[in-house]
Amino acid sequence: LAAPRLLCAKPTPPAEKAGYCSRQPPLGGVFDEEHCSACLKDQSCSNCSSDADCPGEAKCCPGDCGFTCQAPVKDFCHLPSVCGSCKALFVRFFYNSSSRACEEFVYGGCGGNKNNFETKEDCSQACQHLDAA
Repeated sequence: LAAPRLLCAKPTPPAEKAGYCSRQPPLGGVFDEEHCSACLKDQSCSNCSSDADCPGEAKCCPGDCGFTCQAPVKDFCHLPSVCGSCKALFVRFFYNSSSRACEEFVYGGCGGNKNNFETKEDCSQACQHLDAA
């Protein structure tokens, strides 16, 4: 008699936590070696590799020299404008939570975040709930 075969399910990857990181990882995921040389030597630049490594609501987000557990940005309208890693010159709009208005910026065409709108009207509609606050 042949031994019974056991079917094993692939483990489900941990779900990402709610919210957004305020910064984007550097192009290619490589941090500035000159600026980060001290912590790169002793491998203390990062304290997480996924949201599951972080306590409570904290997310694993890019820091100055690696990934660290940080409080999430709850609403994408509070994210900064991000030009992205490509070199195109697209005029876009983002919600500036300091001025409480949609403002123009130049988007490179790739990367970036959700606070990026093709028109000022789209931006205003998506983030109008903050104007009433």
